[in-house]
Amino acid sequence: MTIEQDRERNGAREQIAIGRPLRRLTHICATALLTLSCVFPGAQAQTPGRETAVLEGVNMAVVMPVDLAANPANAECGLTEPLVAEAIQLTVQAAGLRTELLAQAQPFTTITPGVYLIPTIATLRDSSSLCVTWLSLKAQSAHTLTLPSTQQRKTVQILYWDRGMLLSTPRGGHAGAVAAGLRQLASDFGEQWRRDQR
Repeated sequence: MTIEQDRERNGAREQIAIGRPLRRLTHICATALLTLSCVFPGAQAQTPGRETAVLEGVNMAVVMPVDLAANPANAECGLTEPLVAEAIQLTVQAAGLRTELLAQAQPFTTITPGVYLIPTIATLRDSSSLCVTWLSLKAQSAHTLTLPSTQQRKTVQILYWDRGMLLSTPRGGHAGAVAAGLRQLASDFGEQWRRDQR
């Protein structure tokens, strides 16, 4: 027997030795996947590409009030609570989603699943003539879960969507710029909501 033939035989043995564990691992993985597909049949029913459609099925939004009184710079730069609420509410309504202010909103139910739209506004006066505002809008909801280990009920917040922007404008036109920025954020949310319903 030549050295080449001996190497070929040894290589065949090594392939066989490696091949058996690999086949066994493949068999175990295939069995596990088959078992999971039986245990979680809903995972197969989901439409491909819809995994990120987190707003699917949401049919109501409630605009939460923003507390502008805590920071005097908000008033100095012309920002008011009605300006914020209207910019968000009217824009999201225009996208086709039922949108209400917290004061008039009905509680969410299984028939009307919804999200809270929470604006955040932080303003400072950079000088006597310039205002700077960070504004953001997020959509979230609260759900009560039962912890398996203790059987205690716990309320958790789920964040669905979050965007923000920084605005720096002259003081006289700052309220208009903030309203336009909020309308842009609300429009982006409305567009995402529409896409997720398809």
